[in-house]
Amino acid sequence: MTSAARLRAATTLAAFNQRQDADRVVLRLPVPVSVNDMHAPRKGGGIRRSDTYTAWIDAAGWRLTAQRPGRIAGRYTLDLGLPRERSFDLDACIKAASDLLQLHGVIRNDRDAERIGLWWQDETAEAVVVVAPAAGPISMPRDA
Repeated sequence: MTSAARLRAATTLAAFNQRQDADRVVLRLPVPVSVNDMHAPRKGGGIRRSDTYTAWIDAAGWRLTAQRPGRIAGRYTLDLGLPRERSFDLDACIKAASDLLQLHGVIRNDRDAERIGLWWQDETAEAVVVVAPAAGPISMPRDA
């Protein structure tokens, strides 16, 4: 793990520890960038965060902080409502939203997602994010 990655991990854990447990977190955020727009080529090879993604992380982070959300410890469900008029696939924004929630300590780790739900919504031009504790592991249907 690089020193930058260790610093990010420590910062994320500190943000998580500063928040209070919540039964549910509901946020309105700028619409996340598509996973296709999160990275850009680095001069000399490799990839880096794109300027678009960096700008979104900054704007969405300020918006999240202003709403003063609690945290969901452990396994969680994530529901993401996106404005219908957007011209991208519904599932293209999950990673950016999950990364933001982890970066700001709303969740400890995006690998703790038990279920993710997506829907088109017509109520607002922003993304609606709902995070709640998972009721338990989801079982495979017997007839599957």
